[in-house]
Amino acid sequence: MAKPNIIISEQDLNRLETMLEHQKIQTVTMQHLEDELARAEVVNATVVPINVVTMNAKVAITIAPSITPIEVTLVYPHDFNGDKGQVNILAPVGAAILGLAEGQDIEWPQPDGHIMKVRIEKVLYQPEREGNFI
Repeated sequence: MAKPNIIISEQDLNRLETMLEHQKIQTVTMQHLEDELARAEVVNATVVPINVVTMNAKVAITIAPSITPIEVTLVYPHDFNGDKGQVNILAPVGAAILGLAEGQDIEWPQPDGHIMKVRIEKVLYQPEREGNFI
């Protein structure tokens, strides 16, 4: 399956690259995330489409074989505190959904070798859409 196009803000890209540089261990998921960042269309935060998953966005996703959407908030490792619905960008599902738009699917490798299929149902909250560029 061809990888879907992804869009990332310059701000998210810079923060993620800095965060990845400071990790002591390089996991398979981090390598896949770096590959995704390298192929992403990078845009100014003020022009990120409103239906795209950005950092700190709250999103309804489905993970096959389930058809029931779950709500997740994509966070940086330093913001991850285990709250229900938080997904760390360094977790496979977190790295998979970054930059995807509503209606897009992606197949993402998991550490156990299985492939996870994730679909973006709805971007419920996106900081950029609300004018929050912090």
